[in-house]
Amino acid sequence: MKVAAINDLSGFGKCSLTADMTVLAALGIQCCPLPTAVLSAQTGYPSYYFKDLTGIIPEYLQEWKQQEETFDGIITGFMMSGQQAKNSLEFIKAFKSASTKVLVDPVMGDDGKTYTNFSKELLTTIKAMVSEADIITPNLTELCLLTGESPEKIMEFKGDDLINEIRRLSIILGGDHDRIIAVTGIPLLKKDVIGNFIIENGDSKIITTQSNGIHYSGTGDLFAAIFLGKILRGDSAFDAADTASHFIYTAIKNTETDTDPRAGISYEKSLAMLMK
Repeated sequence: MKVAAINDLSGFGKCSLTADMTVLAALGIQCCPLPTAVLSAQTGYPSYYFKDLTGIIPEYLQEWKQQEETFDGIITGFMMSGQQAKNSLEFIKAFKSASTKVLVDPVMGDDGKTYTNFSKELLTTIKAMVSEADIITPNLTELCLLTGESPEKIMEFKGDDLINEIRRLSIILGGDHDRIIAVTGIPLLKKDVIGNFIIENGDSKIITTQSNGIHYSGTGDLFAAIFLGKILRGDSAFDAADTASHFIYTAIKNTETDTDPRAGISYEKSLAMLMK
């Protein structure tokens, strides 16, 4: 199987294409990287070099079409601009077939706030990308942005009220039909426990995992890549989310306590879990 990964490549941070390539390879799936930018380190670092590669997306599209390439999956991550998202949308439309699973990770914000890349143009285009997707992996903030709700409002909900609200918004995105929604990083009432809300064909479940309370770079990218890879290999969305959550928690336990969260988690030894 082959997956086209449209994402940036960071020298440090263990995120984006680094996560996509290593995880998919461990799952026995060829990752075909399409770099949207190259960075010396992910954007959480105080200083970094980056080179915007937006212009190469149409060139890759043209060359891969000439080669008559096909993909079992397409995965998209951080978009640096509205134009980059538009080019990525064109790529998805060009290569999506009835047998292609498209995962869109709508990276736009977190904790009720938008990232520096956010714009109305970006939101409009990512909504269009989401309409082409089979799998969507937003966090709470991004779920609200996609459905026109206030990100600050959802932060006021707790417990069952929060889960009911997440389900309502996930259904708006098509979670009660043939689209899989995985809402990641949900804070639960129980200490040191976070959840991922998964809905597939109207059936929903909370997949919980332990947390040490530290927000590491790249965990969302790892989750999305494992989630797509396991679904391509025939797992249900619930089993795929359980595998991804367990993988990340195991890797966090193997990460030295003095590790800079911006550097990401020590997941390399855990890749063997995905090869079984």
